[in-house]
Amino acid sequence: MSEMGHGDFVSATDEHACEMALGSLQAFLHGELPEANTDEIRHHLMICESCMNDFDIEEMISSMVKRCTGTPCASPALRTRITALSVEHRRSMSGGDVTTESA
Repeated sequence: MSEMGHGDFVSATDEHACEMALGSLQAFLHGELPEANTDEIRHHLMICESCMNDFDIEEMISSMVKRCTGTPCASPALRTRITALSVEHRRSMSGGDVTTESA
């Protein structure tokens, strides 16, 4: 993906401007762009109905994917291992007995 320069498509609604905006849409949705590029895309979306429609669809799909994947959870074995390492670390730091807390 090519980098956009400041002002490359701020006021444009031509095909090139739309390609630039849509090519960066996923990075825009996930907050992975520099602020200047984010501002340019946001402005383009405000003036280009077609790109805004595509953005709405992409945003909805991303939201659905997030809902479907849920929050990743550590397995019970991993939780036990992490708890044991934490207790061991606290013991080494305090030099005394540390009781385990339930996970």
